Amino acid sequence: MNRILQIGVVLAASALAFAHEARLHGANAFIGEAVSVSANGLELKTKTGVVKINYSSKTKFEMSGKPSSKDALKAGDKVGVAGSKLPSGEVMANEVLIGYTDPPAEKKEAKKDDHQHSDKKADHKH
Repeated sequence: MNRILQIGVVLAASALAFAHEARLHGANAFIGEAVSVSANGLELKTKTGVVKINYSSKTKFEMSGKPSSKDALKAGDKVGVAGSKLPSGEVMANEVLIGYTDPPAEKKEAKKDDHQHSDKKADHKH
């Protein structure tokens, strides 16, 4: 029973950790480093290049899971942006997550044959 409770706690914690980042998936999500910041937007250096991000009066800013403002954003900050790509190639930001960190990579489960043997026969299980 204790093992089931442990698994439940781990699953719940994982769901909470990744629920926030869910909005940063798909074609309308951009993650990178703020290269330059202005009152109207920022330039975001991503893995594929620099993207111009624009703000609107409806753009929401968040830092450490709490509401923030564009004034908190500085060049060099890690940033996650959820928005809409415009025909010009620029992005209109709906949400800007300041100080965004990538979620931890999933650990691969050990293969069934990957186990250690002890000197005791009783400890040897497959």
